[in-house]
Amino acid sequence: MNSISLNGFLNASTLNSVSTLKDRIAASAQEATSGLQSDLVGHLNGRIDRALLSDQAMKDNAADQARIDLRNIRLDITDNTLTSLRDLTGGLTLEMQSAIGVSDVPRQNAVAAEAKEALTEALSRLNVRHGERFLFSGDATAPPPFGDAETLLLDLTNIGLAAVDEADFAAQVQAYFDDPAGGFQTTFYQGTQTASDADAVLANQSGFAEMFQGLAILALSNTSENQPFAQVGTPALDQALSRLEGARTALVDIQAGVGIRQSSLQDQQSLLEREETLLSAAFLELAGKDQYEAATELRELEANLEASYLLTSRLSNLSLLNYLR
Repeated sequence: MNSISLNGFLNASTLNSVSTLKDRIAASAQEATSGLQSDLVGHLNGRIDRALLSDQAMKDNAADQARIDLRNIRLDITDNTLTSLRDLTGGLTLEMQSAIGVSDVPRQNAVAAEAKEALTEALSRLNVRHGERFLFSGDATAPPPFGDAETLLLDLTNIGLAAVDEADFAAQVQAYFDDPAGGFQTTFYQGTQTASDADAVLANQSGFAEMFQGLAILALSNTSENQPFAQVGTPALDQALSRLEGARTALVDIQAGVGIRQSSLQDQQSLLEREETLLSAAFLELAGKDQYEAATELRELEANLEASYLLTSRLSNLSLLNYLR
């Protein structure tokens, strides 16, 4: 045997050993990182079906938790919106009544201006969306539920132009907001009348209609609006003040319903988290690998690989004479 053939034989053997070590190092590194067996099929030896079922159960659990997270986000946005609406309308009724009580026309106009701003802001907040989904439109999630404040005020102004007196104006305004065939439900509100999503809050509910009626008539009571049927002392304004306060109570009831759903989701989330813990433990019992043990094996394999590289380097210069020595 000459030195070339001997070197080739020894190098080939060493390279095979290096290749095997590299494969084992890759497997150990994966196990040290993931805490799972790298060769799951070989490790389970006929129990792979149990591991697959356990893995699918964990994926189903994760999907259920993701859906609950999404529902929670939407309910949180809804809850925050309702809170902001109550904040917007807080104090307006009392402020107007106080101004009326002392016949303070400038103050009445100032409150009317505040009501108009609150109307604009309330409509904007109810047009909130999560992603591309408008949350208060029911099943019609693509369009916003409402137009702008000027559109609503124009509708009521046109009613005033057609009304014969204060009582007629008040009756027509009431019908606009309360009648299912009235303008609020048929033209101004753009969402659906019902929702297939149990978490959805529809903005066509009476509490929202009362709020918009109260804010809109208060806005029109401003003397600069030239709407005599909505001025202080008219049935429409008296009705608006009453309805605005009633709307705030209705919003509390609507928000309470949202809170109940949030509480239910929290209970479901807790159950899923406990289930996740049990499923993970069962899966790790089947497919788990001690990460400390894997890390120890990895260090040993890396040391062996380094030694193999050193041996290969020495063999590259080995001659038959040196070998025989």
